[in-house]
Amino acid sequence: MHSIVQRILSETPKNQSFQWLGDFVRSIDIDALTWAGDVPALDSEGNYTRNILCMEPFECVLIHWPPGAQSAIHHHRGFWGYVLCLEGEVENVEYGYSPGGARNGKDGRAVLTELQSCRAGRGGILNEPDGVIHKIVNASSSKPLLTLHFYSPALVNLDTMVLFDEQKLLLAELNEKAQTASFNQASSCFRRFETDAFDFVPLQAQFGFKTHRFYPLFPKPQAAEIRELVATYYCEQAEVYDAKDAESALRVQYTEGVNRLIAGRIAKVRPDKVLDIACGTGRRALAVRELTGLSYSIDGIDISVSMVEQARDRGVEARIGSWGDCSVDRGDYDAITLMYAFGHFSSRAERKQALSQAFMCLKAGGLFIFDAFNVEDPDEWGPAASQMYDTLDLGDHGYERGDVFYRKHAGDGVAFLHYCEASELNALLTEVGFILESVQHIGYGKNTGEVVEDGGKLLLFARRPD
Repeated sequence: MHSIVQRILSETPKNQSFQWLGDFVRSIDIDALTWAGDVPALDSEGNYTRNILCMEPFECVLIHWPPGAQSAIHHHRGFWGYVLCLEGEVENVEYGYSPGGARNGKDGRAVLTELQSCRAGRGGILNEPDGVIHKIVNASSSKPLLTLHFYSPALVNLDTMVLFDEQKLLLAELNEKAQTASFNQASSCFRRFETDAFDFVPLQAQFGFKTHRFYPLFPKPQAAEIRELVATYYCEQAEVYDAKDAESALRVQYTEGVNRLIAGRIAKVRPDKVLDIACGTGRRALAVRELTGLSYSIDGIDISVSMVEQARDRGVEARIGSWGDCSVDRGDYDAITLMYAFGHFSSRAERKQALSQAFMCLKAGGLFIFDAFNVEDPDEWGPAASQMYDTLDLGDHGYERGDVFYRKHAGDGVAFLHYCEASELNALLTEVGFILESVQHIGYGKNTGEVVEDGGKLLLFARRPD
Protein backbone atom coordinates (compact mmCIF):
# COMPACT_ATOMS: atom_id res chain seq x y z
CA MET A 1 0.00 0.00 0.00
CA HIS A 2 2.96 2.34 0.53
CA SER A 3 3.53 2.48 -3.24
CA ILE A 4 -0.07 3.62 -3.82
CA VAL A 5 0.28 6.42 -1.30
CA GLN A 6 3.55 7.53 -2.90
CA ARG A 7 1.91 7.61 -6.33
CA ILE A 8 -0.99 9.64 -4.95
CA LEU A 9 1.41 12.19 -3.46
CA SER A 10 3.60 12.47 -6.55
CA GLU A 11 1.14 12.16 -9.46
CA THR A 12 -2.02 14.00 -8.39
CA PRO A 13 -2.57 17.30 -10.25
CA LYS A 14 -3.77 20.35 -8.36
CA ASN A 15 -7.29 20.16 -9.76
CA GLN A 16 -7.87 16.44 -10.17
CA SER A 17 -11.18 15.45 -11.76
CA PHE A 18 -13.49 12.46 -11.49
CA GLN A 19 -12.16 11.26 -14.85
CA TRP A 20 -8.53 11.68 -13.78
CA LEU A 21 -9.12 9.72 -10.58
CA GLY A 22 -10.79 6.93 -12.56
CA ASP A 23 -7.79 6.71 -14.89
CA PHE A 24 -5.49 6.62 -11.86
CA VAL A 25 -7.40 3.76 -10.22
CA ARG A 26 -7.52 1.80 -13.49
CA SER A 27 -3.72 2.14 -13.78
CA ILE A 28 -3.14 0.27 -10.51
CA ASP A 29 -1.66 -3.22 -10.88
CA ILE A 30 -3.07 -5.09 -7.89
CA ASP A 31 -0.76 -8.05 -8.58
CA ALA A 32 2.12 -5.75 -7.61
CA LEU A 33 0.51 -4.70 -4.32
CA THR A 34 0.90 -6.17 -0.85
CA TRP A 35 -1.55 -5.33 1.91
CA ALA A 36 -1.37 -8.04 4.59
CA GLY A 37 0.05 -5.65 7.18
CA ASP A 38 -2.51 -2.92 6.40
CA VAL A 39 -5.75 -4.88 6.77
CA PRO A 40 -7.74 -3.61 9.79
CA ALA A 41 -9.09 -6.18 12.24
CA LEU A 42 -12.78 -6.96 11.90
CA ASP A 43 -15.23 -5.31 14.25
CA SER A 44 -16.55 -7.62 16.98
CA GLU A 45 -20.11 -6.47 16.14
CA GLY A 46 -19.82 -7.62 12.51
CA ASN A 47 -19.48 -4.13 11.05
CA TYR A 48 -16.88 -3.31 8.41
CA THR A 49 -13.62 -1.66 9.48
CA ARG A 50 -11.47 1.03 7.83
CA ASN A 51 -7.77 1.83 7.64
CA ILE A 52 -7.23 5.35 6.27
CA LEU A 53 -3.95 5.31 4.32
CA CYS A 54 -3.91 9.00 3.40
CA MET A 55 -6.18 12.06 3.39
CA GLU A 56 -4.35 14.43 1.05
CA PRO A 57 -4.55 15.30 -1.78
CA PHE A 58 -7.51 12.91 -1.60
CA GLU A 59 -8.57 10.05 0.66
CA CYS A 60 -7.39 6.48 0.20
CA VAL A 61 -8.89 3.96 2.64
CA LEU A 62 -8.63 0.16 2.89
CA ILE A 63 -11.89 -1.46 4.07
CA HIS A 64 -12.31 -4.96 5.50
CA TRP A 65 -15.79 -6.53 5.24
CA PRO A 66 -16.81 -9.68 7.12
CA PRO A 67 -18.86 -12.31 5.21
CA GLY A 68 -22.29 -10.98 4.26
CA ALA A 69 -21.61 -7.50 5.67
CA GLN A 70 -22.96 -4.40 3.99
CA SER A 71 -23.10 -0.69 4.45
CA ALA A 72 -26.40 1.06 4.93
CA ILE A 73 -27.88 2.77 1.90
CA HIS A 74 -26.18 6.16 2.05
CA HIS A 75 -26.05 9.40 0.09
CA HIS A 76 -22.80 10.84 -1.30
CA ARG A 77 -23.10 14.62 -1.19
CA GLY A 78 -20.19 16.83 -2.18
CA PHE A 79 -17.67 14.05 -2.82
CA TRP A 80 -17.02 11.33 -5.37
CA GLY A 81 -14.72 8.38 -5.82
CA TYR A 82 -13.97 4.82 -6.90
CA VAL A 83 -13.81 1.37 -5.30
CA LEU A 84 -11.15 -1.17 -6.28
CA CYS A 85 -11.84 -4.79 -5.29
CA LEU A 86 -8.71 -6.49 -3.91
CA GLU A 87 -10.12 -9.79 -2.59
CA GLY A 88 -13.58 -11.34 -2.72
CA GLU A 89 -16.65 -10.03 -4.55
CA VAL A 90 -18.28 -6.67 -3.91
CA GLU A 91 -21.83 -5.78 -4.90
CA ASN A 92 -22.95 -2.19 -5.43
CA VAL A 93 -26.69 -1.39 -5.31
CA GLU A 94 -27.88 2.08 -6.42
CA TYR A 95 -31.07 3.91 -5.50
CA GLY A 96 -33.00 7.05 -6.36
CA TYR A 97 -34.70 9.24 -3.79
CA SER A 98 -37.61 11.63 -4.26
CA PRO A 99 -38.35 13.79 -1.20
CA GLY A 100 -41.82 14.44 0.16
CA GLY A 101 -44.25 15.77 -2.38
CA ALA A 102 -43.26 13.30 -5.10
CA ARG A 103 -46.30 12.31 -7.12
CA ASN A 104 -45.44 8.58 -6.98
CA GLY A 105 -45.49 8.50 -3.17
CA LYS A 106 -48.58 7.78 -1.09
CA ASP A 107 -50.11 11.03 0.14
CA GLY A 108 -47.06 12.98 -1.03
CA ARG A 109 -44.58 10.83 0.92
CA ALA A 110 -40.93 10.51 -0.02
CA VAL A 111 -39.95 7.54 -2.19
CA LEU A 112 -36.74 5.45 -2.22
CA THR A 113 -36.44 3.48 -5.48
CA GLU A 114 -34.00 0.67 -6.20
CA LEU A 115 -32.35 1.37 -9.56
CA GLN A 116 -29.64 -1.15 -10.41
CA SER A 117 -26.88 -3.32 -9.01
CA CYS A 118 -23.53 -4.63 -10.19
CA ARG A 119 -20.74 -6.85 -8.91
CA ALA A 120 -16.96 -6.62 -9.04
CA GLY A 121 -14.41 -9.35 -8.43
CA ARG A 122 -10.67 -9.08 -7.91
CA GLY A 123 -9.40 -6.12 -9.94
CA GLY A 124 -12.90 -4.83 -10.67
CA ILE A 125 -13.62 -1.11 -10.25
CA LEU A 126 -16.87 0.58 -9.20
CA ASN A 127 -17.48 4.30 -9.63
CA GLU A 128 -19.23 6.46 -7.02
CA PRO A 129 -20.15 9.81 -8.60
CA ASP A 130 -21.18 12.81 -6.52
CA GLY A 131 -24.85 12.53 -5.56
CA VAL A 132 -25.08 8.74 -5.79
CA ILE A 133 -27.26 6.89 -3.27
CA HIS A 134 -26.04 3.33 -2.84
CA LYS A 135 -24.92 0.54 -0.57
CA ILE A 136 -21.86 -1.71 -0.71
CA VAL A 137 -22.35 -5.42 0.01
CA ASN A 138 -19.96 -8.32 0.56
CA ALA A 139 -21.53 -10.67 -1.98
CA SER A 140 -20.18 -13.76 -0.18
CA SER A 141 -21.79 -15.26 2.92
CA SER A 142 -18.63 -17.20 3.78
CA LYS A 143 -15.58 -15.15 2.70
CA PRO A 144 -14.31 -11.71 3.76
CA LEU A 145 -13.99 -8.84 1.29
CA LEU A 146 -11.19 -6.29 0.90
CA THR A 147 -11.80 -3.06 -1.01
CA LEU A 148 -9.64 0.00 -1.59
CA HIS A 149 -11.61 3.29 -1.75
CA PHE A 150 -10.57 6.64 -3.20
CA TYR A 151 -12.58 9.78 -2.31
CA SER A 152 -12.21 13.41 -3.32
CA PRO A 153 -12.40 15.58 -1.38
CA ALA A 154 -11.37 13.51 1.61
CA LEU A 155 -14.03 12.80 4.24
CA VAL A 156 -12.75 14.42 7.44
CA ASN A 157 -15.72 12.75 9.14
CA LEU A 158 -19.16 11.40 8.20
CA ASP A 159 -21.10 14.28 9.74
CA THR A 160 -24.45 14.99 7.95
CA MET A 161 -24.30 11.82 5.80
CA VAL A 162 -27.84 10.50 5.34
CA LEU A 163 -28.61 6.77 5.68
CA PHE A 164 -31.69 4.79 4.63
CA ASP A 165 -33.06 1.47 5.90
CA GLU A 166 -35.35 0.15 3.16
CA GLN A 167 -36.85 -2.57 5.37
CA LYS A 168 -37.69 -0.43 8.41
CA LEU A 169 -38.39 2.67 6.26
CA LEU A 170 -35.96 4.53 8.48
CA LEU A 171 -33.95 7.65 7.57
CA ALA A 172 -31.05 8.77 9.76
CA GLU A 173 -28.34 11.43 9.69
CA LEU A 174 -24.88 10.72 11.07
CA ASN A 175 -22.80 13.08 13.20
CA GLU A 176 -19.05 13.60 13.54
CA LYS A 177 -18.69 10.58 15.88
CA ALA A 178 -19.77 8.04 13.25
CA GLN A 179 -17.08 5.64 12.02
CA THR A 180 -18.97 3.89 9.22
CA ALA A 181 -21.95 4.41 6.90
CA SER A 182 -23.91 1.87 8.90
CA PHE A 183 -26.78 1.64 11.36
CA ASN A 184 -24.69 -0.92 13.25
CA GLN A 185 -23.09 1.57 15.66
CA ALA A 186 -23.99 3.43 18.84
CA SER A 187 -26.95 5.82 18.89
CA SER A 188 -24.52 8.59 19.91
CA CYS A 189 -23.19 8.48 16.31
CA PHE A 190 -26.48 9.81 14.90
CA ARG A 191 -27.74 13.35 14.63
CA ARG A 192 -31.37 12.41 13.99
CA PHE A 193 -33.78 9.59 13.07
CA GLU A 194 -37.00 9.65 11.04
CA THR A 195 -39.31 6.64 11.27
CA ASP A 196 -41.77 5.65 8.55
CA ALA A 197 -39.88 8.19 6.47
CA PHE A 198 -40.55 7.03 2.90
CA ASP A 199 -42.08 4.42 0.61
CA PHE A 200 -39.71 1.86 -0.89
CA VAL A 201 -40.00 0.61 -4.49
CA PRO A 202 -37.88 -2.51 -5.15
CA LEU A 203 -36.54 -3.13 -8.63
CA GLN A 204 -38.83 -6.09 -9.31
CA ALA A 205 -41.89 -3.87 -8.88
CA GLN A 206 -40.86 -1.63 -11.77
CA PHE A 207 -41.89 -2.02 -15.41
CA GLY A 208 -39.50 -4.09 -17.47
CA PHE A 209 -37.82 -5.72 -14.48
CA LYS A 210 -40.63 -7.87 -13.12
CA THR A 211 -38.65 -11.12 -13.17
CA HIS A 212 -35.04 -10.13 -13.99
CA ARG A 213 -32.53 -7.42 -13.21
CA PHE A 214 -29.38 -6.11 -14.88
CA TYR A 215 -26.33 -7.26 -12.98
CA PRO A 216 -23.07 -5.95 -14.54
CA LEU A 217 -19.87 -7.76 -13.53
CA PHE A 218 -16.58 -5.85 -13.30
CA PRO A 219 -14.33 -6.56 -15.04
CA LYS A 220 -16.20 -8.46 -17.75
CA PRO A 221 -15.41 -12.16 -17.20
CA GLN A 222 -13.49 -14.15 -19.79
CA ALA A 223 -15.37 -16.30 -22.32
CA ALA A 224 -14.90 -19.57 -20.43
CA GLU A 225 -16.26 -18.06 -17.21
CA ILE A 226 -19.25 -16.60 -19.05
CA ARG A 227 -20.04 -20.01 -20.56
CA GLU A 228 -19.92 -21.49 -17.06
CA LEU A 229 -22.23 -18.75 -15.73
CA VAL A 230 -24.76 -19.41 -18.51
CA ALA A 231 -24.60 -23.17 -17.97
CA THR A 232 -25.18 -22.76 -14.23
CA TYR A 233 -28.04 -20.33 -14.83
CA TYR A 234 -29.90 -22.74 -17.11
CA CYS A 235 -29.18 -25.79 -14.96
CA GLU A 236 -30.77 -23.87 -12.10
CA GLN A 237 -33.93 -23.47 -14.19
CA ALA A 238 -33.89 -26.74 -16.15
CA GLU A 239 -36.72 -28.45 -14.30
CA VAL A 240 -39.11 -25.50 -14.61
CA TYR A 241 -37.92 -23.80 -17.81
CA ASP A 242 -40.60 -25.17 -20.14
CA ALA A 243 -43.34 -24.61 -17.57
CA LYS A 244 -42.24 -21.00 -17.02
CA ASP A 245 -42.22 -20.44 -20.77
CA ALA A 246 -45.76 -21.76 -20.99
CA GLU A 247 -46.87 -19.29 -18.30
CA SER A 248 -45.66 -16.31 -20.36
CA ALA A 249 -48.14 -15.33 -23.05
CA LEU A 250 -45.50 -13.19 -24.77
CA ARG A 251 -42.98 -16.03 -24.88
CA VAL A 252 -45.58 -18.50 -26.17
CA GLN A 253 -46.75 -16.14 -28.91
CA TYR A 254 -43.20 -15.30 -29.91
CA THR A 255 -41.88 -18.86 -30.06
CA GLU A 256 -44.95 -20.16 -31.89
CA GLY A 257 -44.71 -17.36 -34.46
CA VAL A 258 -40.99 -17.91 -35.03
CA ASN A 259 -41.41 -21.70 -35.10
CA ARG A 260 -43.95 -21.35 -37.93
CA LEU A 261 -41.60 -19.13 -39.95
CA ILE A 262 -38.67 -21.52 -39.43
CA ALA A 263 -40.77 -24.57 -40.25
CA GLY A 264 -42.01 -22.99 -43.47
CA ARG A 265 -38.46 -22.42 -44.68
CA ILE A 266 -37.13 -25.82 -43.55
CA ALA A 267 -40.04 -27.58 -45.27
CA LYS A 268 -38.75 -26.23 -48.60
CA VAL A 269 -35.34 -27.82 -47.96
CA ARG A 270 -36.85 -31.22 -47.10
CA PRO A 271 -33.82 -32.14 -44.97
CA ASP A 272 -32.66 -35.55 -43.83
CA LYS A 273 -30.72 -34.24 -40.86
CA VAL A 274 -30.99 -31.02 -38.82
CA LEU A 275 -28.79 -29.73 -35.99
CA ASP A 276 -30.25 -27.54 -33.25
CA ILE A 277 -27.54 -25.54 -31.44
CA ALA A 278 -28.40 -24.66 -27.82
CA CYS A 279 -31.25 -27.16 -28.04
CA GLY A 280 -32.24 -26.85 -24.38
CA THR A 281 -34.91 -29.42 -23.56
CA GLY A 282 -35.49 -30.13 -27.27
CA ARG A 283 -39.02 -28.79 -27.11
CA ARG A 284 -38.72 -26.16 -29.85
CA ALA A 285 -36.76 -28.26 -32.34
CA LEU A 286 -39.43 -30.95 -32.09
CA ALA A 287 -42.22 -28.37 -32.43
CA VAL A 288 -40.61 -27.03 -35.62
CA ARG A 289 -40.32 -30.54 -37.08
CA GLU A 290 -43.97 -31.25 -36.32
CA LEU A 291 -44.98 -28.05 -38.11
CA THR A 292 -43.04 -29.13 -41.24
CA GLY A 293 -44.88 -32.45 -41.42
CA LEU A 294 -41.52 -34.12 -42.15
CA SER A 295 -39.60 -36.85 -40.30
CA TYR A 296 -35.96 -35.71 -40.45
CA SER A 297 -33.58 -36.63 -37.63
CA ILE A 298 -32.58 -33.99 -35.06
CA ASP A 299 -29.21 -33.66 -33.37
CA GLY A 300 -28.74 -31.20 -30.54
CA ILE A 301 -26.08 -29.66 -28.36
CA ASP A 302 -26.41 -27.65 -25.15
CA ILE A 303 -24.22 -26.64 -22.21
CA SER A 304 -26.85 -27.53 -19.61
CA VAL A 305 -26.54 -31.15 -18.49
CA SER A 306 -30.07 -31.17 -17.08
CA MET A 307 -31.62 -29.82 -20.27
CA VAL A 308 -29.72 -32.27 -22.47
CA GLU A 309 -31.10 -35.13 -20.42
CA GLN A 310 -34.64 -33.89 -21.07
CA ALA A 311 -33.93 -33.48 -24.79
CA ARG A 312 -32.68 -37.07 -24.97
CA ASP A 313 -35.80 -38.32 -23.22
CA ARG A 314 -37.84 -36.60 -25.95
CA GLY A 315 -35.90 -38.32 -28.72
CA VAL A 316 -33.35 -35.67 -29.71
CA GLU A 317 -29.82 -36.99 -30.24
CA ALA A 318 -28.39 -34.38 -27.90
CA ARG A 319 -24.89 -33.99 -26.53
CA ILE A 320 -23.47 -31.90 -23.71
CA GLY A 321 -21.02 -29.19 -24.65
CA SER A 322 -20.32 -25.67 -25.79
CA TRP A 323 -20.86 -25.06 -29.49
CA GLY A 324 -17.49 -23.40 -29.90
CA ASP A 325 -15.64 -26.35 -28.34
CA CYS A 326 -17.58 -29.37 -29.59
CA SER A 327 -16.66 -31.79 -32.34
CA VAL A 328 -19.35 -32.06 -35.02
CA ASP A 329 -19.08 -33.74 -38.41
CA ARG A 330 -18.40 -31.21 -41.13
CA GLY A 331 -20.74 -30.96 -44.10
CA ASP A 332 -23.20 -33.28 -42.39
CA TYR A 333 -26.36 -31.18 -42.01
CA ASP A 334 -29.00 -29.93 -44.41
CA ALA A 335 -30.07 -27.23 -41.96
CA ILE A 336 -28.93 -25.81 -38.63
CA THR A 337 -31.04 -23.79 -36.21
CA LEU A 338 -29.96 -21.63 -33.27
CA MET A 339 -32.99 -20.34 -31.43
CA TYR A 340 -33.03 -17.75 -28.63
CA ALA A 341 -29.38 -18.32 -27.71
CA PHE A 342 -27.14 -16.43 -30.15
CA GLY A 343 -26.85 -13.64 -27.58
CA HIS A 344 -25.07 -15.97 -25.16
CA PHE A 345 -21.89 -15.82 -27.26
CA SER A 346 -19.85 -13.32 -25.30
CA SER A 347 -17.84 -11.39 -27.91
CA ARG A 348 -17.71 -10.55 -31.59
CA ALA A 349 -14.86 -13.04 -32.02
CA GLU A 350 -16.89 -15.79 -30.36
CA ARG A 351 -19.97 -14.97 -32.44
CA LYS A 352 -17.91 -15.16 -35.60
CA GLN A 353 -16.44 -18.50 -34.50
CA ALA A 354 -19.94 -19.85 -33.85
CA LEU A 355 -21.11 -18.82 -37.31
CA SER A 356 -17.96 -20.19 -38.93
CA GLN A 357 -18.46 -23.57 -37.28
CA ALA A 358 -22.10 -23.65 -38.40
CA PHE A 359 -20.93 -22.85 -41.94
CA MET A 360 -18.49 -25.79 -41.91
CA CYS A 361 -21.10 -28.22 -40.55
CA LEU A 362 -23.60 -27.49 -43.31
CA LYS A 363 -23.76 -29.26 -46.63
CA ALA A 364 -23.32 -27.11 -49.73
CA GLY A 365 -26.51 -25.12 -50.09
CA GLY A 366 -27.41 -25.86 -46.48
CA LEU A 367 -29.64 -23.51 -44.49
CA PHE A 368 -28.74 -21.69 -41.27
CA ILE A 369 -31.50 -20.01 -39.25
CA PHE A 370 -31.12 -18.05 -36.02
CA ASP A 371 -32.73 -15.26 -34.08
CA ALA A 372 -30.96 -12.51 -32.16
CA PHE A 373 -31.85 -9.89 -29.59
CA ASN A 374 -32.09 -6.48 -31.23
CA VAL A 375 -30.28 -3.60 -29.53
CA GLU A 376 -32.71 -1.17 -31.20
CA ASP A 377 -35.91 -2.88 -30.01
CA PRO A 378 -37.71 -0.26 -27.88
CA ASP A 379 -39.83 -2.94 -26.19
CA GLU A 380 -36.88 -4.96 -24.91
CA TRP A 381 -33.65 -4.40 -22.96
CA GLY A 382 -31.55 -3.32 -25.95
CA PRO A 383 -31.83 0.47 -25.60
CA ALA A 384 -31.32 0.22 -21.82
CA ALA A 385 -28.26 -1.96 -22.37
CA SER A 386 -26.83 0.60 -24.79
CA GLN A 387 -27.48 3.43 -22.35
CA MET A 388 -25.90 1.48 -19.50
CA TYR A 389 -22.80 0.97 -21.65
CA ASP A 390 -22.35 4.75 -21.68
CA THR A 391 -23.43 5.65 -18.14
CA LEU A 392 -21.31 2.96 -16.46
CA ASP A 393 -18.32 3.33 -18.85
CA LEU A 394 -18.59 -0.39 -19.59
CA GLY A 395 -16.07 -0.15 -22.42
CA ASP A 396 -13.42 0.47 -19.77
CA HIS A 397 -14.31 -2.91 -18.23
CA GLY A 398 -14.01 -4.99 -21.42
CA TYR A 399 -17.65 -4.78 -22.54
CA GLU A 400 -19.02 -4.41 -26.05
CA ARG A 401 -22.07 -2.20 -26.62
CA GLY A 402 -25.14 -4.37 -26.12
CA ASP A 403 -23.59 -6.69 -23.51
CA VAL A 404 -25.83 -7.46 -20.52
CA PHE A 405 -25.40 -9.62 -17.46
CA TYR A 406 -28.67 -10.36 -15.68
CA ARG A 407 -30.22 -12.52 -12.98
CA LYS A 408 -33.66 -13.50 -11.80
CA HIS A 409 -34.94 -11.75 -8.69
CA ALA A 410 -35.55 -15.16 -7.11
CA GLY A 411 -32.34 -16.85 -8.32
CA ASP A 412 -28.62 -16.73 -7.65
CA GLY A 413 -27.43 -17.56 -11.17
CA VAL A 414 -26.12 -14.83 -13.47
CA ALA A 415 -26.49 -15.10 -17.26
CA PHE A 416 -25.22 -13.10 -20.23
CA LEU A 417 -26.81 -11.73 -23.40
CA HIS A 418 -25.52 -9.61 -26.24
CA TYR A 419 -28.00 -7.35 -28.02
CA CYS A 420 -27.04 -7.11 -31.69
CA GLU A 421 -27.35 -4.66 -34.55
CA ALA A 422 -28.60 -6.01 -37.88
CA SER A 423 -25.54 -4.52 -39.60
CA GLU A 424 -23.24 -6.38 -37.19
CA LEU A 425 -24.89 -9.70 -38.03
CA ASN A 426 -24.81 -9.04 -41.76
CA ALA A 427 -21.09 -8.28 -41.58
CA LEU A 428 -20.35 -11.43 -39.58
CA LEU A 429 -22.29 -13.68 -41.93
CA THR A 430 -20.54 -12.17 -44.94
CA GLU A 431 -17.09 -12.57 -43.35
CA VAL A 432 -17.78 -16.25 -42.69
CA GLY A 433 -19.00 -16.89 -46.25
CA PHE A 434 -22.77 -17.15 -45.83
CA ILE A 435 -25.27 -15.72 -48.27
CA LEU A 436 -27.83 -13.78 -46.25
CA GLU A 437 -31.27 -14.54 -47.67
CA SER A 438 -33.34 -12.33 -45.38
CA VAL A 439 -33.59 -10.53 -42.05
CA GLN A 440 -37.04 -10.34 -40.53
CA HIS A 441 -38.11 -8.29 -37.52
CA ILE A 442 -40.36 -10.28 -35.19
CA GLY A 443 -42.46 -8.40 -32.68
CA TYR A 444 -42.14 -9.27 -29.02
CA GLY A 445 -43.55 -6.59 -26.72
CA LYS A 446 -45.92 -5.50 -29.52
CA ASN A 447 -47.33 -7.59 -32.41
CA THR A 448 -45.75 -10.54 -30.68
CA GLY A 449 -44.67 -13.34 -33.00
CA GLU A 450 -45.57 -11.36 -36.13
CA VAL A 451 -43.31 -9.95 -38.82
CA VAL A 452 -43.02 -6.17 -38.29
CA GLU A 453 -41.22 -3.40 -40.16
CA ASP A 454 -38.71 -2.55 -37.42
CA GLY A 455 -37.98 -3.16 -33.75
CA GLY A 456 -38.65 -6.64 -32.39
CA LYS A 457 -36.13 -9.44 -32.44
CA LEU A 458 -34.11 -10.30 -35.53
CA LEU A 459 -34.74 -13.56 -37.41
CA LEU A 460 -32.09 -14.34 -40.01
CA PHE A 461 -32.09 -16.89 -42.84
CA ALA A 462 -28.65 -17.59 -44.35
CA ARG A 463 -27.36 -20.18 -46.80
CA ARG A 464 -24.04 -21.81 -47.46
CA PRO A 465 -23.27 -21.36 -51.17
CA ASP A 466 -23.79 -24.37 -53.43
